[in-house]
Amino acid sequence: MPEGDLSTLRSKTRSVFRRVFHVLLDWLKIRRFREHSFFGSLLPQAATVADFGAHRGEFFAALKSNYSISRALLVEANPSLAESLRDAFPETGVLHAALTAENGRDRVTFTRSAQPEASSIFREWAAAYGIRDQVEVPTVDLASVIQKLGGRIDLVKVDIEGAEIDVLREARADDLNSCGQFTVEFHDTRPAQTRCDVDEVCQRMRAEGYAIVNANWPKVDDVLFVNLKNMRMIQRIEFRCRVALANALFIIRRTFFGSSYSS
Repeated sequence: MPEGDLSTLRSKTRSVFRRVFHVLLDWLKIRRFREHSFFGSLLPQAATVADFGAHRGEFFAALKSNYSISRALLVEANPSLAESLRDAFPETGVLHAALTAENGRDRVTFTRSAQPEASSIFREWAAAYGIRDQVEVPTVDLASVIQKLGGRIDLVKVDIEGAEIDVLREARADDLNSCGQFTVEFHDTRPAQTRCDVDEVCQRMRAEGYAIVNANWPKVDDVLFVNLKNMRMIQRIEFRCRVALANALFIIRRTFFGSSYSS
């Protein structure tokens, strides 16, 4: 086959697969906002949401425009971003705090980076883009936020620049069972977090009854945890099948087409 015809065939094949890929994702009811994936079908008519590392509220704004949100709490450690969230979402709860594992500390040093999204409680992470300054900020743990939101959260988004490992590794089983889905951006490319740490967290979440979708395989910057514990047996089987199909789709897309999932 001439090279030009082969190139055209490849292009058409990619186009067909891309359409099939998104049709199947729609059928699976997987949605993706601001690089965070979740099962939209699991959100109730009036969902309760916690957004840890809310930044400028991009994820929550997209979620709010597509789903009915009854209760929400936006948690942001960067004081200037927290203030902007209050202005942008005056009717939504905003908490200026850093999400940490339960460690008894009520304040922590937060390093603000020249790139606001890279600011972190880990100084070396923020330093990658240049350090702006350091401030002491209050802390909050997962259990406290669950309590503030009435004891149950349907969707938890986590993008907290490295602190997600300790938070999920050390969270109490009862607190994990009080959440329906976690959509997490893991950061395993900078010290001191490693892929082994992420694998350890995933193993722990499976043991607590969560199924896992890696929506940007083989990277771990868009990992979805779905709580199967509180589902009826039939629904649990259905979602195990959905998770298996979703993971297969993401692996095939990356393996054969070399591209990640774009919403």
